[in-house]
Amino acid sequence: MKFSVACNFDEALLEGLKPYPVYEVYGKLTSDYFGGGRPSFYLPEVDRHRLEAFVTKTHARGIGFNYLLNASSMGNTEFTREGQRNMEEILEWVDSAGVDSVTVANVFFLRLVKRRYPKLKVRISSHRFTDNARKVRFWVENGADYIVVSEVSIHREFRVLEAMKKAAGDVELQLIVNNWCRQDCAIAGNHAVGLSAASQSNSHGFPLDYCSVVCNNIRLREPVNYIRANWIRPEDLGLYEDMGFHNFKIVERNTPTRILLDRVKAYSERRYDGNLLDLVQNYAYSEDKLGDKAKDAYSMRRLFKYFLKPHQVNLLKFSKVIDFGKAAGVLYPLRGPNPVVIDNRALDGFMDRFSSKGCQDVDCETCRYCHEWAEGSVTIDPEWKARMGDIYDDLLGEIDSGTFWDPYFRTAREMAGRFFERVKSSRS
Repeated sequence: MKFSVACNFDEALLEGLKPYPVYEVYGKLTSDYFGGGRPSFYLPEVDRHRLEAFVTKTHARGIGFNYLLNASSMGNTEFTREGQRNMEEILEWVDSAGVDSVTVANVFFLRLVKRRYPKLKVRISSHRFTDNARKVRFWVENGADYIVVSEVSIHREFRVLEAMKKAAGDVELQLIVNNWCRQDCAIAGNHAVGLSAASQSNSHGFPLDYCSVVCNNIRLREPVNYIRANWIRPEDLGLYEDMGFHNFKIVERNTPTRILLDRVKAYSERRYDGNLLDLVQNYAYSEDKLGDKAKDAYSMRRLFKYFLKPHQVNLLKFSKVIDFGKAAGVLYPLRGPNPVVIDNRALDGFMDRFSSKGCQDVDCETCRYCHEWAEGSVTIDPEWKARMGDIYDDLLGEIDSGTFWDPYFRTAREMAGRFFERVKSSRS
């Protein structure tokens, strides 16, 4: 067993990883020319000097560093003179900084790096959704050194995983253990492209993570999605080791150090007694575990930096995003207990079915296996659920109707009209 762990650029993380079989950490600049797999507002503030210094510190502890060049789309700028200059410049810097490997989500980047920077190992991103033996062979034949298995579709298809492992030969396949995207998510590709744009230094778009809002709304209304997500419990790692998988990836890069270390500990010890969301949820981090560095992620400074764009969105409607961020614990820390609980111990035995039967040849609504397990393991605070349901209806209603981008004058006039209606009603 060995782990690749998300890097939040906190030195306390490196110290805390000492007892565990961690061979690398992975991360990137908050933004760069090509972007990556997470939006900038979601990531720690990291410039080149800080990243270079951190790479040196990881190496001093015998840990490698993987730099992410995993944007799913760059608007074809990679095939321009400007794009080529930027790619050469960033790879020269990555190489000189002592980075050990890079993760890419683009066959051109894979071939480019292998030809021009042969010292760098290259990993294929999970955002390429590698989920069968044929895709594995494609990446192997094009020179990949590692391949991250699709994060949304294949973790419980044991026969497919065995075929992928055989096709990989000497190339390592890596499994993300604590991703909670909905299984076989139909919009995962759209989401990856949107996230890429939100971390590109030349992007002028508004960083609205629309796909995430949609998916979280679906989870709230259909709790089975918490269970049929593509996570691997610490207790079930042995099932994958028996198939020959030993390289496991722990996410996310916005996770406070104390929580990230809790996750590494749980997977190293192969057991967790508590809420499974403590290990897999990529927001709603408890305020008492943030630490000073993580608190900056929820500062007004960062909120204004990334979201104060009055010419791109109607800021009079932005309060609806704030309401969502506070209630869900996305733009704000979680105060009090998590309103959603997945009892990890109640899931003992859940994986037994998958050793002999997968999901790709059945309809979930006919099978209902995960629905039954959700009823016995997932609890949601009813008051919070009702409030969040209203928030999602309001926010998505504004976005889908287009009123989120209404002219300010029209919005002000409507708000004034509602105000005078209330005054009139109160007097009658």
